[in-house]
Amino acid sequence: MNAELAHQLIADHGSPLFAHDLNVVAERARVLQNALPDGARLYYSFKANPLPSIARELRLAGVRAEVTSVGELVAAQKAGFSEGIVMGGPGKSERVIQMALKNGVTSFSCESFTDAARISTLAQKEGVVVDVMLRVNPTQAPDARLAMSGVESQFGFDEALLLAPEAAEKLKLPGLNIRGVHVYFGTQVGSVAALGKNTECALDTAVRVSAAVGFECEVVNAGGGFPWPYASDAAAPDLGGLRETLDAAWKASPLHGSAQLCFESGRYLCAGSGTLITTVLDVKRAGAKTYVVLDTGIHQLGGMSGLGRIPRASITLKNLTTQREGETVVDVVGPLCSPLDSLARGQKMAPVEVGDVLAVPNVGAYGLTASLVGFLSHETPAEVAYRDGAACETWFMSCWHGRDRSI
Repeated sequence: MNAELAHQLIADHGSPLFAHDLNVVAERARVLQNALPDGARLYYSFKANPLPSIARELRLAGVRAEVTSVGELVAAQKAGFSEGIVMGGPGKSERVIQMALKNGVTSFSCESFTDAARISTLAQKEGVVVDVMLRVNPTQAPDARLAMSGVESQFGFDEALLLAPEAAEKLKLPGLNIRGVHVYFGTQVGSVAALGKNTECALDTAVRVSAAVGFECEVVNAGGGFPWPYASDAAAPDLGGLRETLDAAWKASPLHGSAQLCFESGRYLCAGSGTLITTVLDVKRAGAKTYVVLDTGIHQLGGMSGLGRIPRASITLKNLTTQREGETVVDVVGPLCSPLDSLARGQKMAPVEVGDVLAVPNVGAYGLTASLVGFLSHETPAEVAYRDGAACETWFMSCWHGRDRSI
């Protein structure tokens, strides 16, 4: 983040704010697509960041949309997505499915027999036939920091249910065209070898499930979990050898040559684009401790403590105002009237002063929308998209989030 640009953005939009570099989004899409097998399709998981500016950049790069809510569907439409949107999620209400169907979504990731029946009923009411991927929770455990399949989970059909003789009959539902299998093992998969192993398992699962249920498997979504640092300047992951590893898994599958292979990504595509720009409100001593109080906190930076997204140990805070000599140990906290509002404890950093502007990198994914934005009713920061050092779009959450019921 350029210091001059950061100070100009604060002058224009106030502090704190999120700034997103669209050049980085385009580059990450290019790198990841080049690391996938020839012909593989890439989806953007809107849960990582539904900002329309980011999503539009990915659409222009050839990435498709995967959404799980009406709010994400709104964002996708604002970003120009129209065809090829996939609706997923373990708990699709009638309203969500109806809104998706009425807005032209005809591809769903289906997570249970109840989900299948609900989609079938509403598809018939709309007079359409929808394409369905069966999301499967395989028995194999994943290699991922946050597992979503391969363990007991609310996500997808347990594979054993689909391999049972009665499954095929239960899924013969009007309005549904079962075309494929969706497996998502988890996030922050730590190595190329693990990504390859997960993909191989997803392909094997698709072969077993399609044979048991009795459909031709035309699509396999093998998930993703491509890693990226969070709120720190840690080294970016090395995807060297990923294309060769995934190619080997894909070519070894009996589905190669007849099915469409798909992957999905959120964090890898957008995390590196985002910087949280914040201002120091106070620096004060309390006994043996020094507290740095910022104008941002867990309500705006990864407040999803249940997912381990509060970076308690260490985050990167780059001083964009000045660089001072020395090192101090501080607790970095926010402005909330709650002892939970802690961004880092025992943080080693150069001394800061009231009024300094600081930057937290790699928060383009699971930043503002993964935070406790309603807690204590603080204003929601602006999100500014920029390119080549100049701001090009400014968004506020109410403009595109689920509060927009215009569709």
